Amino acid sequence: MSQIIYRFVVCFYILAIRIASLFNKKARLWVNGRINIFEQLNSCFAKNNNKVVWMHCASLGEFEQGRTIIEAIKKQNPETKILLTFFSPSGYEIRKNYPVADWVFYLPADSPGNAKKFIDTINPSQVIFVKYEFWYYFLRELKKQQIPTYLISATFREKQPFFSWYGELFREMLFCFNKIFVQDKASALLLEGIDYKEYEVTGDSRLDRVAEIKKQAEKFPVLDTFSKDSKVIICGSTWPADEKIISDFAKKNPDFKIVIAPHQIDRNHLKEIADFFNFTEILFYSQNPENSKLKEANILIIDNIGMLSSLYSYGQLAYIGGGFGAGIHNILEAVVYEIPVVFGGNYHKFREAVDLIEEGVAFEISKEHTLSDLIVKISEDSSKKRIKEKIANYLKKNTGATTKILAGLKPLDSLKNI
Repeated sequence: MSQIIYRFVVCFYILAIRIASLFNKKARLWVNGRINIFEQLNSCFAKNNNKVVWMHCASLGEFEQGRTIIEAIKKQNPETKILLTFFSPSGYEIRKNYPVADWVFYLPADSPGNAKKFIDTINPSQVIFVKYEFWYYFLRELKKQQIPTYLISATFREKQPFFSWYGELFREMLFCFNKIFVQDKASALLLEGIDYKEYEVTGDSRLDRVAEIKKQAEKFPVLDTFSKDSKVIICGSTWPADEKIISDFAKKNPDFKIVIAPHQIDRNHLKEIADFFNFTEILFYSQNPENSKLKEANILIIDNIGMLSSLYSYGQLAYIGGGFGAGIHNILEAVVYEIPVVFGGNYHKFREAVDLIEEGVAFEISKEHTLSDLIVKISEDSSKKRIKEKIANYLKKNTGATTKILAGLKPLDSLKNI
């Protein structure tokens, strides 16, 4: 019965996506990206004689968690071919030309026929799923063919179906993995509770990735001039609800300089941001402002994509957007620079946010604590020193997941081509 329900849900989802594709660009990319996918796969894999490691990611965030693993495998085994698949266009469209992967595809819809055809075509020696994305028929076929399959950087919560009375099919999916690498002990205990023993607590591989990004951080002359000798707040991946709070703060605290890198940079959103800050002069990065204006202005809007991870190096504090909507964006990109982070209340699904709040280096903006209140509290010299030391300890304790995960995978040279 559970399989029937699962197939119905998957079929209904596909139908909904196809209907949405008539008027929604993202849904259209999802559909079009899977047209003739097996013909394309056959063309790529027909003459391949090398071992294949297949990594599947839901979207861009999961890719960043798996990226260090892919790159380490390729470095250790340069002759091994890497297949990278995505479920979402927001991952595929940005990383379809990722140079370390030999092939990048969308994952076909989950069905018994698609799963067998896909796995027979790509013939993987090893398979890695990142964080989540549990597709029953793909996992069942991998187990049936005895292909080593792993889940990395996983986190679990008690209310998920795996741990519920109705979750038999979901638990079956977990037992298809040869090993699960979890981020924290709480997730490990939940696996113990369903008698799953093949796990290891390794932490979050994103910390390894952001540490690498920090080493490669760019410098920008515009930011050098804008931020010189100033108190700077970097606001990353913001939405209108965030920008309203930031504008209220800026109005009351003109001694701070604020850099805003919004999540969306379409014309309408940029105009909305400008309206929020109509009480002061704002500058747009793309306009390449003159040095005199950069020194005088307090608001700089980053109207392009790709700078954010380096921007945090200019701040004494980071505001992370999304906490008043679907959920906060990446806070580790900021934390790696050993600066405190603040965000709205929708953060509880993000283990790193919960941990950093408990450490006293991340802070929730709520009705009781306005942005002004938090920044006054954080800006005290004793607080800044304490926060920096705690973040340094957190990073030291939690980096190294990539090395642990690689050690837990079966060596590729011990695996035959399936």
